[in-house]
Amino acid sequence: MLKTKYIDIYEHLKSQELHSQYYSFRSLTLLLSQEFLLPDVLRIWDSVFSDEQRFSFLIKICCSMILIQREAILENDFASNVKLLQNYPPIDINVVITYAVSLA
Repeated sequence: MLKTKYIDIYEHLKSQELHSQYYSFRSLTLLLSQEFLLPDVLRIWDSVFSDEQRFSFLIKICCSMILIQREAILENDFASNVKLLQNYPPIDINVVITYAVSLA
């Protein structure tokens, strides 16, 4: 999704050789359970499992997390971006889900 619709951030991460495996493997395999507190994880899971396209919605949630931090990512160096994406800052989960729903 980033590669086709959000080219600036995709190209920036690519130029830093910050491959998605560095920051998304844990998020996807554990369904974001390490990134958020349990009540938020349950809210995410409820949204993911109630969506017909379940795991494509999970990808949208992950993309929305990146896009919400777009400004910081575009300004940061490799090390700062790895730290940011592997240790996502606290955020209202409703903001993330609303952003994910808005992604086409």
